[in-house]
Amino acid sequence: MATQVGEVYYCEICGNKVEVIDRGVGTLVCCGEPMVPVVKVEK
Repeated sequence: MATQVGEVYYCEICGNKVEVIDRGVGTLVCCGEPMVPVVKVEK
């Protein structure tokens, strides 16, 4: 999975949120589980 600058990810276990500031490859993990992307709603 590739991450893009500006994406936000959320940990469903502890509630941590991470915003990507540098593009990369891999899976963001928190509390031993993959983080889920937060879907931004565009108006």
